[in-house]
Amino acid sequence: MQLIIQLDAQTARQLEEIQAHTNQDISLVIQQGIGLYYQQLQPHRQFYIETKRQYELVCNVSATTSSN
Repeated sequence: MQLIIQLDAQTARQLEEIQAHTNQDISLVIQQGIGLYYQQLQPHRQFYIETKRQYELVCNVSATTSSN
């Protein structure tokens, strides 16, 4: 996938600084940044899935109990 983006001055400076310290291509720096962000989101995704599952269980139990 090819992206064309505009960065504000602060973000551009941060990207340049990361690139200077790591000697990595800008594309690799961005790919790794996306990978890190994705990893951070995983616990939140798992929490959402578990919360939804518990809610569905409670609703199913309530519906079963109230129909008796």
